[in-house]
Amino acid sequence: MEFEAMDADLASYLDKAVPSLQEGAEHFVDCDRLKKNICTVARESRAVVADLMVDQPLFLLSSAFVSGLLLGRTLFSGKKPS
Repeated sequence: MEFEAMDADLASYLDKAVPSLQEGAEHFVDCDRLKKNICTVARESRAVVADLMVDQPLFLLSSAFVSGLLLGRTLFSGKKPS
């Protein structure tokens, strides 16, 4: 009862364009939004994995080539390690 009187007193100060917090509060979690977010995450992670699968052999070949060049340069530089 006390809150209803307070609501009536404050009703003139409330902006009608701002929705009430109680509207749509019947569900704690919005299942439709959650399903959409899970689907989006799954789709994006699948795209990331696909990109890695395509780019990984190129990265491995280039890193093996660079490390081979560095190892060959070290072995055939003529300097003796101390």
